[in-house]
Order: sequence, then C-alpha cells, then structure tokens
Amino acid sequence: MDFLYLFRVLLKKKWLIISAAVIAALLAFILTARDQKKYLSTTQISTGFTMTDDVRAKDNSFNIVEAENKFSNVLVTFTSPSVISLLSYKLILHDLTNPNPYYALSDEDRKSDVYKAVNIDQAKSVFEHKLSTMTPLTSYKPEEKKLLEFLTLYGYDHKTLNKNLNVYRVGITDFLQIDFYGDHPELSAFVVNNLFEEFMRYYGNLRGSRTRESIDTLKSIMDKKRQELDVKTALLRDRGIINADVAGTSTYDLIATLEKDLQDEKSRKNKNDFELRKIDQRLKSLGNRTTTRNNSQNDEIVIARRAMNNAYADWVNSGKKDDALYQKYLTLKEEYNTKYSTTIRDNDTNDERPGESRAELQNRRNDVLLDIQASAKNIASIQGQISALKGEASSISSQGQTAESLKKEWDMANKDYLEAKQKYNDATDMSGASVSNFRQVVAGQPAIEPEPSKRKIIVAMAGTAALVTTMMIIILLTYLDSSIKTPVIFQKTVNLKLISMVNFMDLKNKSLSDIVSNKEKGNTPHDRNKFNAFRESIRKLRYEIERSNKKVFLFTSTKKGQGKTTLIQALSYSLSLSKKKILIIDTNFCNNDLTVQLNAEPILEKIVPYKAGGNGLLDQVKVFSKNVNEGTVYAIGSEGGDYTPSEILPRENLLQHLDALTAEFDFVFLEGPPLNDFSDSRELAQYVEGVIAVFSAKHIIKQIDKQSIHFFKELNGKFSGSILNMVDLENVNVS
Repeated sequence: MDFLYLFRVLLKKKWLIISAAVIAALLAFILTARDQKKYLSTTQISTGFTMTDDVRAKDNSFNIVEAENKFSNVLVTFTSPSVISLLSYKLILHDLTNPNPYYALSDEDRKSDVYKAVNIDQAKSVFEHKLSTMTPLTSYKPEEKKLLEFLTLYGYDHKTLNKNLNVYRVGITDFLQIDFYGDHPELSAFVVNNLFEEFMRYYGNLRGSRTRESIDTLKSIMDKKRQELDVKTALLRDRGIINADVAGTSTYDLIATLEKDLQDEKSRKNKNDFELRKIDQRLKSLGNRTTTRNNSQNDEIVIARRAMNNAYADWVNSGKKDDALYQKYLTLKEEYNTKYSTTIRDNDTNDERPGESRAELQNRRNDVLLDIQASAKNIASIQGQISALKGEASSISSQGQTAESLKKEWDMANKDYLEAKQKYNDATDMSGASVSNFRQVVAGQPAIEPEPSKRKIIVAMAGTAALVTTMMIIILLTYLDSSIKTPVIFQKTVNLKLISMVNFMDLKNKSLSDIVSNKEKGNTPHDRNKFNAFRESIRKLRYEIERSNKKVFLFTSTKKGQGKTTLIQALSYSLSLSKKKILIIDTNFCNNDLTVQLNAEPILEKIVPYKAGGNGLLDQVKVFSKNVNEGTVYAIGSEGGDYTPSEILPRENLLQHLDALTAEFDFVFLEGPPLNDFSDSRELAQYVEGVIAVFSAKHIIKQIDKQSIHFFKELNGKFSGSILNMVDLENVNVS
C-alpha cells in the first residue's frame, strides 16, 4: 500500500474525520456538564514490611519476595468487601445520626420505594450490630437486601466507594497511601481515616484467628512426633541398645587410658631394674663385710614392706580411683619408713666406710626390689583390664551393627520431633510478639479546594479518540479494498504493460464527441478539469496507438463493464481530429452496445468478401458501414446473439481480410466480449495485429481474472498494452 496514497485518501475524507472528532468532543462536553466537584483526602501508612532496624521477636532476615506478597495481600484486604462494608456502616450511621450528613437525600430519593421500605431506627440497630461483629450484609436475606439497596441510595455501597477509592504502595518504599475523591471535603477525610481504623480492626482479628489455628495445628503435629519418638526409644531400650554408641565410645576411651598407664608402668619397672643393678655393683665393691642386724627388726621391716606393696597393688587394681585404698597405702608406707629409719640408726655404727653404708645400700636394694615387684603386678593387672575391655568393646560394636536400622529410624523420628518443636516455639514467640507494625504517619485532612476539573482533558481525549478511530477505519477499509485504483497498485497486482490511464467521466446528458473535440467545456471548474484530464488521457492513448505501427486492434477485457465501448468511440473521435480514418467493427456478439450506440447496420454476419456480382470487400464495407463522424469514423454493427465468431460467420468472412481494409482505413478497431465469460476474444485475437486490455480502476482482481491475464501474457508480440479506465483524478495525481 502506497503511504502517499493513504495520505491522499485521508485528506480526501478530511471533513468526515473532522466531523467525527467534533461530534465526539461535543458529546463529551455535554455528558461532563453535570460532573460534581471532587475533594481529595490522603493518608499514608507505614507497614513495617521493609523495615530492618526495629526490635523483632525473632531474628528474621529481610525477604523482598515475602515483602511484595505482604504488600499485595494488604492492598487486596483494604479494598475487600469485608473492610469496605465496615466503612459503609460507619458512613451511613454518621448520616443517620448526625444533623450535618455528608449526603442529603433529595425529595425524589425520599419518595423512592427503597427509602420507604426501610425502618430507620431498625436500620441503625442492624448497622451497629454488623459494625461491632464485623459481619457483612447478605443479599440472600430480604431484610438485609433492602439495607444494601439503602446504602446504594446514599452512594455508600461497595461499588461506589471503590470507584472513588485508590489504595497503592508509594514507589518502592515501606508506605501505603489511601486516596479518596468525595463530593464533600469532610467526607473524603472521614473515609481515609476510618478505612484505616476498620482495616486494623479486621486485619488484627483475622491475623489473631489464623495465628491461633496455626499454633493449635503445630502443637498437634509436635505431640504426634513426640509419640512416634517415644515408640522408637522404647523399642531401642527393649533391645538393650539404647546407649550402644555411648557405651562403645566410653570403653575405647578407657582402653586408651589404661594402655597409657601400662606404658608408664613398664617405664618405671625398667628404671628400677637399672637402679637394682647399680646397687648390686656397690654392694659387691664393699666386700664381704656385713652389718649385724637384729633378726626381729628385719622381719618387721619385711612384713611392713609387704603390707605396703599389697596396699599399693590393691589401689592400682581399682583404677587408682578408690580413695580408701590409697589412704591405707599411705599409712602402711609411713609405718614402713618409720621402722626402716629406726633400723638404720641402730646399724649406722657398723658401717666401716665413709659415704653410703652397706646398710643403706641394702635398704635401697630392698626398696627397689619392692618397687619392681609392685610394677610387675601392676603391669599384669593393667594388661588383664585391657583384655577384658577389648572384649566388651567388641560385643558392643556387634550389638550396634545389629541395631543400625533401628537407630536410623530413631534418629529420623528425633529430627522430626525437634523440627516440629522448633516450629511450634517459633509460632508461640510470634504470637506473643504479634504487635501490628502498621502506623498512620499522615492523617487524612479535609481538602481546602476541589480537585481541578478533568473536563477539558476528557473532551480532548474524546475528540482525539474519535479522530484516530475514524482515520484507522478509513485506512482499514482502504487496505481491505483490493481494487486496482491506481497505476502503482495495477502494476503490483496485474503486472501488465500500461499504455494509458483514463479518468472516470459521467457522460449522462453529454456528447462524447463534443468532450473529445473540446466543444463541451463544463459548467464548473471541477467539470472543466475532469474534461481536460479525460481529453488528455485519450490523446496519450492515441499517441501510443499511432507509434505502435499497427493498424488492426482488438479491445477486450477480463469482465464486462470495463468501458471498452466508450474508449473505442473516444479514441476514434480523437484520431479523427488528427486526420485519421477509422473503422469500428462490433464483434461483441453477446453485448452489441457499439451497434446500438452508433446506430450502425447489423450486417457483420452477412458480409462476404467476394460476392457474386463483382462487389469487392471494400465496396461492401463502404456501402454497409455507418458514417459516424463526418466521413472519418465508420462503424459496422452486428446482430448479436449467443454464438461465437466461428459459429456465426461464414467460411470466408470479413475478419479474415482485415488487412485489406487498411488500404482504405488508417485504423480498424474491434470490440471483443470479456474473457472471463466468453471465448470470443480468444478467437478474434488471431485476426488482429494488436490486442489491448481494458481494466476498470474499480475492478478487483480475482482468480478467474488471473487466468485471463495469463492469456494476455501468452500473446507475446500481439499484446499492445493495457488501459486503466475510470481512474479517480485524485488517485491519478497521487500515483
């Protein structure tokens, strides 16, 4: 589609477009004449959804998705019927009880059936009850349905209030804003402030109810998980493996401790063995001298030492954990040392060598021997304990492997119980700290002045919308119009050689020859322009015919009504002005308009080139042809009928000798029937030198037309071109 053409079409329809815009603007102006002034009141509310610097009962990190969901839920709750209905009750109670109501009913409203059907005192009681219990009215009950209609009469119904109410989040902040446009400034302030109060009351009740239900549910789940854990615990206890892992861990720890003590005791024994060898060497160096001792004293020392060593061994066997055995060992050791010291003092005088005496060395040797014996007993005792503990640990490990599946079940039950308990504790904490974070930071105030009227904007938008809509409809209709109205569209659609285009002419009560010869001037400038354009179009066509160097032409079309008859006559008149002689032959048997319009003799079917009597073809044509225009344009008519040239014309006929006629006539024009409906033109094409296709600019190319167009393309050299007829002058100028 040519954009310049679309622009031209819109320019052509400019008055229709302007009229539609003006009418729409005028209607909007009239409809908005009764709009009442609106007063705006605003309140802002802090939600606390995005605040992270306040004191919280739980340390929850900020979640932007959760915050967005909370904002959406709160916005829906604000404008829900449950909250708006509470606001409606407050408004109606104010107007029914206050001497200065926000909305005063007119006399017509008071006479209405809705107003008469309501008992005012009873209505007050119902509204107060509904407000206190936070229950909405229902239309299922006849009495409450009347009250709903009563609210609508005052304009306090849910639909009307929501239409003037706007609740939204302020940017990406923590604040919500409530705007209300009312007919009264105090009404607007009352609505925004009381809407927040009723929201808080409804939201708090709803949240408390949900919290209680959640806590009860979580407690039930926790108790169930506790019971499952108790069952698993009892099963493990019955199997005797409730503390298998703990017992195994303690046994291995004790074995490690005893092995360390065993190593220490072996080191101590080795040290004593070395000390004993040193003492024996010293004694050997002293010779055979001996110290006289009292046998009874020696026996007492030996008995005391044996008792001391036995006490020490008992204490070691107890794992060095029995304090009583340890105290016994210390007492016996003290007694032994006392007896030993006494014996040393008695025998010191017998030492014959300076330094350490034989008695002292002997005493030391006895001590070392006792220590070696004690270490040997301790080592044996510790080794026995280690062996016993290793056997016990092996038994516990076998028991743990047997109960592995039960232990896993117990672990899972314990985990589920702890999770359920944690959720229950969290819910309890939140319930205990469920203080609402909503705060009204800016209270609604009555507006001083009404809001600017939007009447001008509405009128402008209505006019603009009508303007754009009308233009779009025109463009759509133009786009859907597939007629070949311009040469550009013709070239894209038909793709045939175009030799001329002729504008549309209304020939009613007009002479075609006068228009072509410029004798018909027209009464208006518009008519004169059209006549001049038509005449120039015919002249251009005349030029193309003359320069083609062909004499005999067939004018045909794909469908009827394309203007072939008019074009042949106009072209013939124009050629006659350039001193040319033309013969028109009406071969359109199905519609012989040329014969009728030119009043020609219908003798085509009767002419025989060489008749008996010696009259030749030219002589017959001169005799039977009609002189249409002062000896320059002649016409031969046909009777017409439902037949083709091959069916009606004799074997030897005029059409077979058209070239002979060119000796007398400069051009011979034939009109053929439309190709879509008849085959005549296909038969006639063999007799002519050139074929000219005539298309109407109002014609829509269809599939059957494409078959006929294909015939023109197959004519090759015989096809002289196409004529686009009945073109709108404005479309011609655009193209």
